[in-house]
Formats: sequence, C-alpha cells, structure tokens
Amino acid sequence: MPSPIRVGIIGLGAKIGSFVPGVWAVQGHLPYLMSSPDYLITAVCNSSVSSAQASIEFHSLGSDVRAHGSPEAIANDPNVDLVVVTVRVGLHYALTKPALLAGKDVFVEWPLAANIAEVEELTQLARDKGVKTIVGLQARASPIVVKIRDLVQSGKLGKILSSTVVGSFSSFPNTVWLEGAEYYLDAQAGAGVFKIFFGHFLDSFTHVLGPFRTLSSILKTEYKTTNILSATGEVVSPNYPKTTPDHVLVQGTLSSGALASLIYRTIPDPDSAIDGVGIRWLITGEEGELELCTPAGHWQTTGDGVVLKARLGKGKEVEVIELEATGGDGGNTSRQYAAFLKGEREKFPDFSDAAETHKLLERIVEVAERS
Repeated sequence: MPSPIRVGIIGLGAKIGSFVPGVWAVQGHLPYLMSSPDYLITAVCNSSVSSAQASIEFHSLGSDVRAHGSPEAIANDPNVDLVVVTVRVGLHYALTKPALLAGKDVFVEWPLAANIAEVEELTQLARDKGVKTIVGLQARASPIVVKIRDLVQSGKLGKILSSTVVGSFSSFPNTVWLEGAEYYLDAQAGAGVFKIFFGHFLDSFTHVLGPFRTLSSILKTEYKTTNILSATGEVVSPNYPKTTPDHVLVQGTLSSGALASLIYRTIPDPDSAIDGVGIRWLITGEEGELELCTPAGHWQTTGDGVVLKARLGKGKEVEVIELEATGGDGGNTSRQYAAFLKGEREKFPDFSDAAETHKLLERIVEVAERS
C-alpha cells in the first residue's frame, strides 16, 4: 500500500463557524484530510509559529504535526509533499511561490492569484518545476457538472446550438457584509462576487461547453455601499464602499459555434427570487435540451434541492436525472483530493486550466470597460 501524501496547510484557523472569514480550510479541507488514509497532515503554517501551534491543538491534529510561521519554512519541510494554500487571494502569490521553488506539489484555492501577472508567473513556475498543481475550482468534481458534461459529450442532445444562464449572486443579503472580509467588496483586490462566485460558475460553463470565441459584456455596480457586520451581528461600518460588480451580462459565441448568454443579477436576499431558483442553466441541442435549476447558494458548494431535467432526443419525454448528493461545503473539495490521487484530470483543474479562466474573466472586464 502506497504511503499517504504528506500535507502542509497554510491558513488553518483555530476557529469554526459558517461563513466566518478564514474558516474555509476548516470547512472545506480539514474533514477529508483528517479522515482519508491517503493523506496525512504533517504541518500547519500561519502568520506565526504560535498561531500555527494553536490551530494544531485546537483541531487535535497531534503532537507530530509541525508548526511553521513562514511560507519558506513549510516549503522546505522535508515531511511535506503537498502544500495547501487556503487564505485570502491577496496572499496566494507570496505563499505559493516558495512551495513551487522548493519543488512541492501545491493546492491553491480559487482565485489562483490577485492579478493576471501573478497567475501567469505561478503557472509558468509550476510548469518549469514539473510539479503537480490543483486549483480550488471544485465544481468540476461535482456530480452535477460531471453528469451535465457526460450528457453533452454523449451526443444525446445532438449538436449544441445555444446555452442560456440566469443566475443570482444573492446567497447572502446585499445590504450587509462580514467584518474581516471587506476585500470581497474591492474590485481591485482580486476577489469579490465577480471573480469568486461568477468565476466558479464560468469555469464550469466552459469546462462543459468549451471556450468562448467572441463575447461582449456589461458589468454594473448597482449597490455601491453596504453595512459591515461584526461576528455578533452589530453594524460596525455603515455605508461601506463597494466597487465589485453585482450585475454581470456576458454574451457570445463558443468555439463550437454555439451561442451563449449568461446573466448574473443581485436580488435583496436569498428568499427574494420569485421562483426560489438561484441558477437556471439551459443547454439546447438539435436533438434535445437540458435544464438545471439550483436553489440560492454558492455554485461550487451547491447541495440539496438541485433539479436536472432532460429531453434526450426529439419526441422523447422529459425526464428528471438523478444526481448524487454533493455532500455539503467540503464535498466537492473532497472529490478533488480523491481525483488527484487517481489522476482524473477532468475533475480538478491545475494552474494552467485556472489561468484560462482568469484570462476569460479579464477579457470580460476589458470588453465591458470599453462598452
């Protein structure tokens, strides 16, 4: 039996909670890594050795797990094979580069980096070093995306003519935001609902249907301020400025010749959608059509309440396609780790794949700025 992959985590907080800034490593990565016989956590790196040690003790990881206070230290730890970077995007470049220089395999959350120059440098460095990489665009491993992609590639829809998406950012009320995550509101910070929430879906869209050949776009910030809430729900900064777009319209032609239209809107809160649907995705072919409807929520962690309908052939009855449960917040990330072990590349994007989605997002911004 092969030895487990030894994992060093950068950004494991001594905290728990739902949608708490800095808690994604705990929600999305830790449960699988602690339960899988194929991975072994051997190191934690935070802003200081004492902070890393506190996290090790808080999560009962064991006395053999080493505490590090710098990315260079964990990168040069001989007991680490895979470095996992799960912190806010502005730090990704500085924390990832030492691991690549040390020849480590790396798993970096999405977005890969804060700007396209950093993305391209990290991608080239990973290529030069010949290391394996994963980017946390975990929806590629989702049973939902796997099934849709399989149906499209099966030919049962015939030639794909068009695809239409109407989505919503409103899995969180637009009038408030959380203290500690203000960088989501800054269009220049490399995060925000456009890069993260829309970006996750856009990556799935092109993974299923192929890249854009031509496109036009409109980006608009309708809600220019929001109220920052403390962990206890108190407004600590009213009317905080917001520059990230909250309405996104993209239309174009895919490389296959199919037409594409994606609209993401912001509504007051998750319960405001008139039909309760967060995302409606139609894929139309010469022989049939698919319709996917999800409840309000984040595409990459969509769980219960998803409905996939299909007409697989002219004159065929509409059928509801059964889908495997996604498994909550960390379900698709767990599938990425499992796919990495098996070399199932279609289920986990590497740095090169992520760079293509970054470039597409930049193209959307550039076109919109000229409109």
